[in-house]
Amino acid sequence: MSNDVLPVTPGSASRQAGSSRVTMRLAGVASLASSGIAAVAVILLVAMYGAFAIGSTSIGLALGGLNDRLTLVAYALAVPGVLATVMVLSARPLIVAFGALAIVAIAAIAVLQWQLIIGALSFEEQIGPVSVAFLVLGSWFVLTGYFGTGVLPYGVRLGVLAALYVGYPLLALRLGRSLRAKG
Repeated sequence: MSNDVLPVTPGSASRQAGSSRVTMRLAGVASLASSGIAAVAVILLVAMYGAFAIGSTSIGLALGGLNDRLTLVAYALAVPGVLATVMVLSARPLIVAFGALAIVAIAAIAVLQWQLIIGALSFEEQIGPVSVAFLVLGSWFVLTGYFGTGVLPYGVRLGVLAALYVGYPLLALRLGRSLRAKG
């Protein structure tokens, strides 16, 4: 075929709409799973700091290790939600670019968390790079909260709380419910 335009055939628009609904539904389920896992991770993080505060270093380290594992899974499950959010926000160039950066940040978080879990990196070696990745991902939450006002089930305030980690479970819960309803 000499041109780059795909032919429109009877039923192709209907298949695309059906595919979009399935994508939204799956992204919603993944976001809901991410929300639950992240909520447990936040509780473990608070418990870890509590254990350190009372001098229970070994318990604190164990809780921190569990938090690291759950964070890896929770953010990996966020990828379909990022892709669906790009679709919901009409694939604006800025949103597409930041969506790609968010996915790269999630990949970096997953790799760095895995490296920490298996002992290839110490906490001191991992914290700087993973903080930068969290900053990029947090920017995505705030940016989509701003551009998604009235379209997404969260705004800038919840985006900021999600960027600070503690609000991510609620953001993922709201996004998951909304995406599932679109599916």
